[in-house]
Amino acid sequence: MKLEIEITEEEIKSAIERKIRVAIADETNAWRADDYIRAAVKKHWVDIMEKEVQKQLSNSSVMKDKIQNTIEAKLRGQITALMKVKK
Repeated sequence: MKLEIEITEEEIKSAIERKIRVAIADETNAWRADDYIRAAVKKHWVDIMEKEVQKQLSNSSVMKDKIQNTIEAKLRGQITALMKVKK
């Protein structure tokens, strides 16, 4: 009896990818994964926030527009409230 099986490279790749997904899922479900993720986020959080703040501050024209729009909206609200009180 002779048995021949042909397996394509794509099938091998797919089988390996499935195994990798399972291994990753197993690791993320482990009890220590949550602690590791929290620690990694805490470690990088300050740097990421500082970079984002610097990015926002460096784009001064956009910041000026946002500040101006916020002030205008607050002033409109205050004027509207004062007009209602005087009626």
